[in-house]
Amino acid sequence: MGVELELGENAYSIGKMSAMKQFHVSRRIAPLIPKLIPLFTRVKAAGGVNVDDLDGLAEVLQPFADSLAEMNDADAEYVMGACMAVVQRKNEYGWTAAWNEQAKMPMFQDIDLGVMLPLTVRCIVANLGPFIQGLLTGPSGSPETAAG
Repeated sequence: MGVELELGENAYSIGKMSAMKQFHVSRRIAPLIPKLIPLFTRVKAAGGVNVDDLDGLAEVLQPFADSLAEMNDADAEYVMGACMAVVQRKNEYGWTAAWNEQAKMPMFQDIDLGVMLPLTVRCIVANLGPFIQGLLTGPSGSPETAAG
């Protein structure tokens, strides 16, 4: 099971993307990374996103929302779809996929943008945060340095 969080009255689990999905998502958001660095820093410092603090949540999500607004539709839909594809929601029977990849829509009627956006942000942080952090720390984290 991945990173678990609660949004509203529901529990969600953010799974791990395949390396190729991570690659494709990272190259689509690459131009946005400078704007997302404060988001990654703040989420990491806070130990996650407090979804019950709406003012704080809005402040944290604003750079991501602005960045998404700058993306073309196809890239934005790819990023959100790839992130939502690894999300599961807990119900009385266990964990269920929260996203229908073929229909490109949520599996639950109550999942709207207010739920999808924080899940997408958390998924990016969980799946790409270490990669982005590696970019920020420079070559000291590179395999060549570690082997040398």
